[in-house]
This record gives sequence, structure tokens and C-alpha cells, in this order.
Amino acid sequence: MKLILGVSGSIGAYKAVDIMRFFQKNDHDVTVVMTRAATRIIVPLTFETFAPGRVYSELFAERQDPLLHINLSRDNDLLLVAPATANTIGKMANGIADDLLSTLFCAFFKRVVVAPAMNTHMLENPAVSDNIARLKSRGVEIIEAVEGLLANREIGKGRMPDAEAIYRHCLKIAGV
Repeated sequence: MKLILGVSGSIGAYKAVDIMRFFQKNDHDVTVVMTRAATRIIVPLTFETFAPGRVYSELFAERQDPLLHINLSRDNDLLLVAPATANTIGKMANGIADDLLSTLFCAFFKRVVVAPAMNTHMLENPAVSDNIARLKSRGVEIIEAVEGLLANREIGKGRMPDAEAIYRHCLKIAGV
């Protein structure tokens, strides 16, 4: 399977490397698309080490295909956004395409899986809940956040599941 791993700016972004490696170790082809906020949490070089030339974070970077979002949507079987922040989920639910990941989502016509990761209060905010429900109603698969220790040292629902759970969920969705 060929997939795009979309990484947004949650503290859970550090887990995205494990997700990428899990797919790669099981012979899947992974391209990484990071939001600007994600690059503040984990540097693109970390992903680039394991996926040379296949890590993107800008919509219109120099010497980059100006139709990258279209070509990535054609060339891949699955879009996995993990972690997905409230901001990224909101963009996806409302068709806002102002960065590479959100533009790619708007162009993507195959299976999409989203793994929210944020503080419990953000996850339970009615606006975020509505956006998640909107994505579900449009056929986007949501991997539910799990309960655990959060970045603010509280226990609550909002943690992204581990790499293996996300991998298995995606295989089931993709029918692989």
C-alpha cells in the first residue's frame, strides 16, 4: 500500500515517526506531509532520514512540483492524518485549503483516516466534536483518541493510539 502520513502540530507528532516506521517495516510506501506547526515540534529531517525526498511541508516550495497536492492524491492509496489537531480537523471539515496538508485532503479521493490528538477539553469542545462528526458523515474514518496522561499532566481522553493500533486500523480500512 502507498500512503501519505499527514502530521499536524500536536505534541503527539513525535509518535508519527513510529507510525511511519511501522508501515515501512511492513513493506508499505510512505510519503510524509507536515503542517508548519508540526515542523516546530519535530524537525522534517527526522522523517527525511527514513523517507529521503518524500517529506513535504510547503504548498509552493522552490523546485517543488506546483501540482504536488494533485499528484500525491493520484499516486497514493490512503491518507492518514496522525496526529490530527483541532485546527487540521476544522480545516478538513470545512474545506479550508490553505496549506499543503489541507489542500491535499481536498484533492484526495480515496480512503482517509484521521487520528485526533489533543487535550480532553479541546476534543470535547462542541466545535471540534461537530467537525469530527462532519468528517465521519463524509466517509472519513476516525481512530478514536484514547485515555491517558496528556501533555498538561492531566489524565483524560485525547492521546493518539500507538503505532501498531493505527497500522492495524488502516489495514482493516484499506482492505489489505
